[in-house]
Amino acid sequence: MNGGKGSCACGATKYTFSGDPVTSAICHCLDCRKLTASAFSTAFLVPSTNFAFSEGSPVKTTTLKHHVEGMTLTPHFCGNCGSFICKTVDDDRFRGCHIVMAGTLDAENDHVAKPEMELWTKYRLDWVKPLDGVRQCVGFE
Repeated sequence: MNGGKGSCACGATKYTFSGDPVTSAICHCLDCRKLTASAFSTAFLVPSTNFAFSEGSPVKTTTLKHHVEGMTLTPHFCGNCGSFICKTVDDDRFRGCHIVMAGTLDAENDHVAKPEMELWTKYRLDWVKPLDGVRQCVGFE
């Protein structure tokens, strides 16, 4: 994947990014489960300098300070339909990056390579099986 574009469910909020993602992961942390209303999130990490919302996109943000590691998450949503697009985090490991939800990519042939890791596996639901051949991490290690 060399760059891409994505949008929300209603199409009002759009973004583009250039270059390859730094990494991709499945995350089972409770915040990701709640933000995606799913059993886990699938996301890719893009340097913020390579990521941009299109002009006029109705982006809304909120601040969440309850992550198990104490970091502050800033999710970015479509201001019209509420789709969760990406988040930024104040933790040094993620500073300067956007964590983009893989399901928001537009083109059918845009894809993120198989995730390189599964994060926060201690919160993985019992019926979700580990992804074969990827690093399994209890937290962010």
